Amino acid sequence: MAYVMAILQDSDKCMRCNGCVVSCKRTWKMKVPVEEFGRGKTSPGRRVVIKSQKRVDMGPFMRYSCWHCSNPPCIKRCPFKAITKKANGAVAIDYSLCNPGGVNAAGVQCVRQCQIDCGRGGYPKIGEGSDLVAGSKSWKCTLCFGRAGSGLVSEGGSLDPAAGTPLPSKDYHEDVPETAHQPSCVFTCPANAMKWDTRENIRTYINTGGQGFISAQGDGSVYWASRKSLLLAPKADPFVEDHVTPLISSVVSSQFAKAALVPAALGGGLLALIVRRQRLADESMGEV
Repeated sequence: MAYVMAILQDSDKCMRCNGCVVSCKRTWKMKVPVEEFGRGKTSPGRRVVIKSQKRVDMGPFMRYSCWHCSNPPCIKRCPFKAITKKANGAVAIDYSLCNPGGVNAAGVQCVRQCQIDCGRGGYPKIGEGSDLVAGSKSWKCTLCFGRAGSGLVSEGGSLDPAAGTPLPSKDYHEDVPETAHQPSCVFTCPANAMKWDTRENIRTYINTGGQGFISAQGDGSVYWASRKSLLLAPKADPFVEDHVTPLISSVVSSQFAKAALVPAALGGGLLALIVRRQRLADESMGEV
């Protein structure tokens, strides 16, 4: 039995050390120019970025990456069927099939349909993203499915032990084989800000009152939660992040808001806006 897996980022614990970013870069041998690496931006090969939700760089720090949607729209129009939804929840790319700019047997050309159709904003990226594969390809987070090695694509599970050194899980469950190995970002995080578990367990963990979360967002196989901050679901790509998220975050974090605005806002329009944004985002996901 295959379990649908998910990553939960506890934004209260994240200190933006960028350990996850560096680990991902090394695992997938990304081609990220040196002058870009210290910046909070994406490049064709970068799969995860940590960025502050506020306009000032003071947190809460949020993970920006592919959401691994339940019904990923990036799959539907790929002329070469290079993107697939795996049993463990990962949306993975077969780089041997990916052919940006190419034309399939039916005469349909790749015009970056996967990037255009991304309902979460801007992923996958197209470019020379890794030293492991030659040429321009589609790149994004794959939950480390078929991690570095064995042609990058594996049908063996979420992390194929034969495809590089296994990363033992801090949340290992004997009855869930997928928890035996973690994505490199989760394994590397020194603050334990990311949790790797089944999607069902992640949702239960978020909704358990004892955890004290006051805000949670997410869908597919990526979730965020906080005990202190009002979170809005981030876009996949921080380059295309809107201005509403940092604006609202700044408003509700100000001293005036804490004294006067937050009770009314949370009881009315602001909370409704957040719920509506999440609902519209969910509805934008196409059926596979």
